[in-house]
Amino acid sequence: MQRLGATLLCLLLAAAVPTAPAPAPTATSAPVKPGPALSYPQEEATLNEMFREVEELMEDTQHKLRSAVEEMEAEEAAAKASSEVNLANLPPSYHNETNTDTKIGNNTIHVHREIHKECIIDEDCGPSKYCQ
Repeated sequence: MQRLGATLLCLLLAAAVPTAPAPAPTATSAPVKPGPALSYPQEEATLNEMFREVEELMEDTQHKLRSAVEEMEAEEAAAKASSEVNLANLPPSYHNETNTDTKIGNNTIHVHREIHKECIIDEDCGPSKYCQ
């Protein structure tokens, strides 16, 4: 246990002591900032600012995700509304075959129209499906 405590103390001291010597002050250099061990309140403020920024980023990300979900839902609803076919509004010739006879002079022109609505697979067929 003492060995662990000594190791932790060494690590803390190594982190607190600057690794490079401070440059000698000159007349033109800026004032020397205190080392990491002496600037605890400034670091604490910096950590608080970092946590605040992280919180703001998380809120912004949540807002963007909500907006993206709402946009996708709106696009899906618009696509669904535009792709739905109301079978009741289709012309009569769509549902069945039609036969028309047109008489021109002594000739009669017979027209037979039939729409083949083939199902690709059996599950496609049903009372409210395209293939019916």
